[in-house]
Amino acid sequence: MKYPFVLSPLAGLLVFVLALPIASAQQLGSAGLGSFSLGGMSSQNQKPQSLDKIVAVVNNDVILKSELDSAVAELKQRNPGEIGQIPPNVLRSQVLDQLIMRQLQIQKANQDGIKVSKAEVQQGLSRIAQRNNMNLQQFTQAVAQSGMDMSQLRQHVRDEIKISKVRQKEVMEKVSISDQDVDRYLQNQSLRFSRNHQYHLRQIKLDLPAGADSTTTGVVRDRLESVRHQITSGKTSFADAARSLSQGSHAADGGDLGWVSGSSLPDSFDSALAGLTAGQISPVFRGPDGLYLLKLEDERGGGNDQSSDDQKKVMVTEAHLRHIILKPNEIRSDARTRKLAQQIRQRLLAGDDFAALARKYSDDKATARQGGDVGWIPLNRLSPDTRRHVENLHKGEISQIFQTHDGYEIIKLIARRQRDETQEAKRNKARETLGRKRASEQGNLWLRKLRDEAYVDIRMPNYQPTPGSP
Repeated sequence: MKYPFVLSPLAGLLVFVLALPIASAQQLGSAGLGSFSLGGMSSQNQKPQSLDKIVAVVNNDVILKSELDSAVAELKQRNPGEIGQIPPNVLRSQVLDQLIMRQLQIQKANQDGIKVSKAEVQQGLSRIAQRNNMNLQQFTQAVAQSGMDMSQLRQHVRDEIKISKVRQKEVMEKVSISDQDVDRYLQNQSLRFSRNHQYHLRQIKLDLPAGADSTTTGVVRDRLESVRHQITSGKTSFADAARSLSQGSHAADGGDLGWVSGSSLPDSFDSALAGLTAGQISPVFRGPDGLYLLKLEDERGGGNDQSSDDQKKVMVTEAHLRHIILKPNEIRSDARTRKLAQQIRQRLLAGDDFAALARKYSDDKATARQGGDVGWIPLNRLSPDTRRHVENLHKGEISQIFQTHDGYEIIKLIARRQRDETQEAKRNKARETLGRKRASEQGNLWLRKLRDEAYVDIRMPNYQPTPGSP
């Protein structure tokens, strides 16, 4: 069986990250609105321009010098340390590349007829407000006080959601991981979790702020992709590049991490090393606190000697439940529905049969015929409110009436048990790792295809194309 790799259209607004697979999200230009700050969209965007030049033509659209100036200024304001090390003309070229790719994705979304509702824009704004430690009303007032244009911000949010949706349609929905893929991955990776298997690694790390936006991530990634291109083409060595560029703690040693135990590697490193042999260099990938390149110098060690006692077990609490759901409708008002729920609960407490009342009254047609039996459900898959009510119940006990998005619900706890999900969790982790890697690869191909098929006329003076970029 194959499983699609799915990302919510709003996932990009939370960065990253996500639920978005991390590697693919960065390369695809994740929305990054969760990191929005009130200083981010400079008020200079609103100043009239006496003379504005076209710096790029992208199919039937144009990118103006004022847009490029604003994007560069915003990037410098958010990341003064990292961005300050890049020569100005190289920085402007890289930011222009990101603006072009962003425009191409918006154009593709429009061509595909992708729509963004007012409610989705409102949700996006609410998430930005939350990341700025405000409610939506406070955030709206702060935007107005800063001199920013709220309508411009709404359009920015709308465009980012469009990009997220078109990525979902064109890339994520086409990525699937089969059970056989997972089997092969676990077999190939088994040594990586061995206590006595070690890797001699070098790394180049560029810092990236938590929740970095798409422009920041794209510029830093382009810089590291350019370095990778120089290394693989023989223009410089990995060690020399690490000494001059890396912001990791081992930069002075040419990025040499020495021998590292496979069991201590972060998940992102594990994925990047998959399939590498001695002397090879990984793709650019998102790791802890930044973007990374790895070089596998050598590896050593034997088979997997971990005992079952050494492996961390994943235990999940499950509950066997029956429920009754009552939904307000055109005939039965909310007040009458709640009153009926109260009457039913009183009958249950008096000893009436739960299954019989569920068959007669429950509006959940999928379970009503089974007497409201929903079977065994892991508690971590229930909504927070439902989970809280279930956790407070003893075997055979009836819950209080509580409201969900479906209506009014009453639950009976039949039994509770612990189930070992260690192997399932291991397979899920492998599936996510494979999904991130495959989505990154497919995302690169899709972006490159967008650029190759587009008419792009760059008119920026002294533009320098970024090696390795789409």
